[in-house]
Amino acid sequence: MYIYLFETLLYLSFAVTGGYILLLFIPERSKPQLNIPLDLFQYGLLAIPVFSFMSILRTSFILREFAETMPYYELLLIVLKDYKYGNAWIWILIGGTSIYAVTQLFQKKILRFKWPLAIIWVLTVLAHGWASHPAGFSSWGFVYQSVHVGAVSVWLGVLILVAWYTRGALNWRPFVRWYTPLAIGSMVLILAAGLAMMYILVDGYIRSWGINYGEALLLKHLVFIPLLLLAFMNGFLSKVTGHGTDERKLIWWLRAETVIAAAILAITAYMGMQEPPHEGEFEDPAPSLLFTWLHGDAPLLSMRWHWNLPSLGLIVVGVAALSLLMASYKNNRRGPFIWLAAIAVLCPFAGLLLAVY
Repeated sequence: MYIYLFETLLYLSFAVTGGYILLLFIPERSKPQLNIPLDLFQYGLLAIPVFSFMSILRTSFILREFAETMPYYELLLIVLKDYKYGNAWIWILIGGTSIYAVTQLFQKKILRFKWPLAIIWVLTVLAHGWASHPAGFSSWGFVYQSVHVGAVSVWLGVLILVAWYTRGALNWRPFVRWYTPLAIGSMVLILAAGLAMMYILVDGYIRSWGINYGEALLLKHLVFIPLLLLAFMNGFLSKVTGHGTDERKLIWWLRAETVIAAAILAITAYMGMQEPPHEGEFEDPAPSLLFTWLHGDAPLLSMRWHWNLPSLGLIVVGVAALSLLMASYKNNRRGPFIWLAAIAVLCPFAGLLLAVY
C-alpha cells in the first residue's frame, strides 16, 4: 500500500520541481504574484531520489525470498548494479543532489542558473523514463514515458504552484496568454505518449478490463474527461463567466483541477505496480476482485460486449452528470460540481465493467 503513496508523491515531486524551474523563465509581469518557499523546491528535489528508491527497496525484499542467507546490503547492491532502474536511480540521485547543491549555494542568484537547472531536471526525467515499464517492452517506450512524465510535470507543476502559492494579484490575462498554449501542447503530448504506451503495454484495451491494470487504466481515462473539461473552463470559459476577474473563485477552481490531476497521478502510481497485460500474458488471466464481485466466478474472460439495462442506465447517468458540470461551473456551484464529477466517472466505470464479461 505504501508503495502507491510513494509513487504518487514521486510524480508530484517531478511536477513541483518542473513547474518551479519553468516559472524562473517567465517574467514577473506575466505570472501571478507567487510566494513559493525555496524549501518546497529543495524538498521536492530530494524527494525524487528518496521516493524513487522505494522501488529498489521493494525489489530487494522480493529477492530476499530467493536468497535468504545473503546479507541484505548485498541484495541492494545487486539491484543497484544489475537492474536497469537501479542504474537509473544512481543518475536520479546525482541529478537531484546536483540541483539541490546549486540552489543551496546560490539561493539569491538562482535565476542565473535556470538553464543548468532545467537541463539537469530534464536528464532526471529521462533517467526515470529509461527505467520505466514501457522502456522494458520497447525501445520507444523510454521516449514515450519521458515525454509523458515531462509534459505532465510542466503543465501540472505550474498549475499547482499558481493555485496554492499565489499571494497577490493573479495577473490572469497575461498568465493565460502563455499558459494556455503550454497547457494545450502538454495535453497533446500527454495524450499521444499515453496512447503510444497503451499500444506497447496493453494487448487488447477492452480485454484488459477484467484485471487490475486494465480497470485502473479505464478509470484513469474516465477521470481524465472531467479534468479536460475543467481545464477548458478555467482557460477559456473563465473569460466570459467573470471568474477571471473574481480571483477568489478562480483560485478555488484551479485548486479543484489540481486535486483531480492528483487523483490521476495516484491511479498511475497504482498501475505502475501492476503487471501490464502484454502479449501472451492474457492466456490464463486472473480476474480482479472487483470484476469477480460484479460478475461472480468467471473462469474464462472472453470480454465481449453483453449490454444490459443496469450497464446502459449507469452510463446514461454518468453522461448526464458530465453534461451538467459546465452549468455548475458557470454558477459557481462547488458542492454539486464535486458530486457530479464523481458520478460522471464512477457510473460509466461500473456500467462499462458490467457490460463486458
